[in-house]
Amino acid sequence: MKELNYIFIVNPTAGQGRTNNAFGMIKEVIENKNVHCEFKFTSEAGQATEFAKDAVAEGFTHVISVGGDGTSHEVVNGLIGSSVVFGVVPCGSGNDFPKAASIPLDTMLAIETVFSGRERPFDIGKLGDSYFINGLGIGLDGAVSHRFKKLKLFRGPLGYLLVSVQEALTFKGFPARVKIDDWNYEGTLLLTGASNGLYQGGFKLAPDAKIDDGLLDFHIIKDMSIINRLIKIPKVLEGSHSDLDEVEIKRATNMEITLESKIPAHMDGEPFYLEEGSHKIEIVPSGLRILSA
Repeated sequence: MKELNYIFIVNPTAGQGRTNNAFGMIKEVIENKNVHCEFKFTSEAGQATEFAKDAVAEGFTHVISVGGDGTSHEVVNGLIGSSVVFGVVPCGSGNDFPKAASIPLDTMLAIETVFSGRERPFDIGKLGDSYFINGLGIGLDGAVSHRFKKLKLFRGPLGYLLVSVQEALTFKGFPARVKIDDWNYEGTLLLTGASNGLYQGGFKLAPDAKIDDGLLDFHIIKDMSIINRLIKIPKVLEGSHSDLDEVEIKRATNMEITLESKIPAHMDGEPFYLEEGSHKIEIVPSGLRILSA
């Protein structure tokens, strides 16, 4: 039987320092476990990916992300193609992926799940050479992620809702062409993207998404007036937006999108800009194994 070796990759700044409390609890739990455990602490963006790659090379069997969805995003991008088991102790401001993966949000329960949870395969999304575990957003929600990243106060769901309203008042729709299987659309979009989990930023963008069905839920939301944006935001929050005239949700393995200009975007809440041109978003079925309750 292969010896179990755990490494916890900790983001000390996630969740306004909630990881400090989690770290202490993890140390207490492992005192009673007959397993080898090590810790790595990130100090800059991208470091969690490098730590995860090192962990694979060093033969760790389990790599655990201690932080938010952004930390998990980085860790997973260092594990692609390996047989390492991935785990999460959620300490972020949103924790959208743990909700989809049946990982407890309670810190102690999440730690116990790391050691006694069931292993299960889960799908991963891919855009170019980058991977996402929960969701990809292009357009309005990308702009929201950029603004939220700069927010100092009101972190968490309240802060995300606040910047969502701010962007709804100012964001300009963008022209795009979208192709999903034999379905095509060309016009001005408010936002689009892909969901592996149900929630993005606390919004229930893909009410029926599953992380292990081999499919992504693609949302295409056409541009609308500012007043309509404000009226319909609550529907996206609760996941009752699929019947709106401006909304299409398609479940498929891939989507092609062509942009005429650079557009704000995010992967798992981490902001970036998607350049003009054509891009393919696709699923990697059973890309990794995860520990869940």
